Amino acid sequence: MNENFEKYIKDLSPELQEKAKGIKTEEELNAFLAENELELPEEALELVSGGCGKKPKCPKCGSSNYQIAGAIYHCDDCGYERHDRFVR
Repeated sequence: MNENFEKYIKDLSPELQEKAKGIKTEEELNAFLAENELELPEEALELVSGGCGKKPKCPKCGSSNYQIAGAIYHCDDCGYERHDRFVR
């Protein structure tokens, strides 16, 4: 994980910070976010995925039809929606 990623997880509980520090792939990150009902901005996702420019996938259904508008994340396929709550 990129050390710059830590600035995005600093507001989490110590337990969740430790779990987040062990994340190595985009799939692990998506599972962690869904399991803990958390959000990260796209630039934080790129720090984990290596900034390869891949479009994020919906953590619920895996669709690449996942739209990001500001702090709102929405899947056009399954209707899943998240709001950025802890990163400012």
